[in-house]
Amino acid sequence: MSLFQQYQAEFTGHIRNPKAVPPPKGVASRGMQVYAEIVFNNMEDTLAACFPVAKRILGVRRWTRLVRSFFAEHRCTSPLFRQIPEEFLRYLEQAPDAMAGLPPFLYSLAHYEWIELALTLSDAILPDNVQPDGDLLAGRPALAPALALLSYPYPVQQLSPRFKPTQPDAEPTHIVAFRRQDDEVKFIVLNPVSARLLGLLQTGTLTGQQVLEQIAAEMQHPDPQAVIQHGAELLEDLRRQGVVWGVLG
Repeated sequence: MSLFQQYQAEFTGHIRNPKAVPPPKGVASRGMQVYAEIVFNNMEDTLAACFPVAKRILGVRRWTRLVRSFFAEHRCTSPLFRQIPEEFLRYLEQAPDAMAGLPPFLYSLAHYEWIELALTLSDAILPDNVQPDGDLLAGRPALAPALALLSYPYPVQQLSPRFKPTQPDAEPTHIVAFRRQDDEVKFIVLNPVSARLLGLLQTGTLTGQQVLEQIAAEMQHPDPQAVIQHGAELLEDLRRQGVVWGVLG
């Protein structure tokens, strides 16, 4: 390692972990401290903007300690600043020591908060052959191109400093997150049947009628036609809300 590379390693090492790594020789400690604080504060601001509920639940002290651990220990795989929240999420998933003593729902909550950013930045586009007013039963419903079908062991949409469950629910919480045509990201809590419906529609190979017939068969419902009728109403409601954008031509 050249002297310049050694200096770089010492400089960045100190910025990442000022308490454990001394600054390079010959550098004014006060100036180094100010620079390290600026870099860390920029990092923390970015994460706090993406994970506001997680920060409120943890409180300033635990949140700051967690962010400092991430800053010191994690090796980012992307140079893009906008992907720092995703790197933080990866850190929570891959560093069990970092999660010690933290709420068991923290990763689920963080993922739920991050998905809004992911969908906002998504470059997914709708195929050209979508008919906005097409028949959702006869045709193949086209879902919003920036969409995520989610399932969490905790009711993430309800978590707050006053509601911090210690055990997962008996049944998972199903949510669809999607970006509407006006680019606003929305979330809808689903029941298991609605979640199954959207899961089948994601393939893009089945008509609405075929999907509902399959669901009726899976449920062993005594009146399949009632399932289809109710499902047709649900599909229209999803179109009104912006989850469904039409049918594929």
